[in-house]
Amino acid sequence: MQIPIEELVDKVVKEVLSELAKRGVQVSAPAAPVQKGAVQHTQAGTLEIDMSGFRTPVLTESQLTRIDRSIGTIVVPCNTIVTPMAWDTLRSKKLTLVRKTQKH
Repeated sequence: MQIPIEELVDKVVKEVLSELAKRGVQVSAPAAPVQKGAVQHTQAGTLEIDMSGFRTPVLTESQLTRIDRSIGTIVVPCNTIVTPMAWDTLRSKKLTLVRKTQKH
């Protein structure tokens, strides 16, 4: 049986959050995750999501749900994992995902 990496990541994240909750660890997300730390490019309609604080950045559906309708392109680091529900949201909102190359 094969499982897509995005689906695997989704399952792992859910299990980790569940286990943390059982141990009494509260995990909270900012009210508007996309807006906090996001950088608006000078090019209209493009939003770059700053994930510099993440060892392995993950783009989730919740980060995409509050994006303004004027945004058509989302820029993320090249190694960002995109969850299956985030892919669905990208498609339904007709957003273009651009993976930014790393600076050396």
